[in-house]
Amino acid sequence: MKNRYLILPTALLILFLSIASASALPTTSWHSGQLTFSNKEIVYGDLSYNWSTETVLLRQPNGRVCAFSASQVEQFGWFDTKLDKQRSFIALSDQVDPRDKRGFYEIYMDGPLAVVRKIRRPRGLFKRSFSHPAYYNDQPQLAQNTDLFCYFVYDAGRLRAFDRFYLDIYEPLMTAYAQKIQQYVDTHNINERSLLGRLVVVDHYNFLVQQDPETASVKAASNAQE
Repeated sequence: MKNRYLILPTALLILFLSIASASALPTTSWHSGQLTFSNKEIVYGDLSYNWSTETVLLRQPNGRVCAFSASQVEQFGWFDTKLDKQRSFIALSDQVDPRDKRGFYEIYMDGPLAVVRKIRRPRGLFKRSFSHPAYYNDQPQLAQNTDLFCYFVYDAGRLRAFDRFYLDIYEPLMTAYAQKIQQYVDTHNINERSLLGRLVVVDHYNFLVQQDPETASVKAASNAQE
């Protein structure tokens, strides 16, 4: 009997929040950008991305809107005036894991170790109540919240998850600079077990690689050959 009375208020609360939320769904944000199809055709126009459905919308000058998936598009992007930065998205799949299907990832950090990200799927009691796709239209508030995303290092066709940072990323890829990285972590009191801390560590690794004289000499040689 007690369980029955407990379930009813909970259900009513979820229903109330669902109705209230539906009445204030976020609007679609459009950005002037560039889209490259899988056949290398490039088009320009107003773009909008939905993280939940993993579709990019293209609004043409005549007002017609077309939706494209990662199977049709190679990459797209725009300059986000509200965030004051270039936003770039690329269609990827884990070539090592055949279960992983091709999807869109935002390039969060470029460099020797490129970091990409995609939305973290909602879980728990409120998953169904707050899973309307409109909530996942790309917006500045969403894009700036790092906790809403899953992060990966994309290396040699493989998506290496930050959730397995030391096993899949640090140990196989970054130990050549372990001493300098640890010194940087200690000096700046970085919590390398947090998501933000790990992003900082990868960013510093990229800096070290780019400043390495051996790396610079390799770049110079390749440029001379070109």
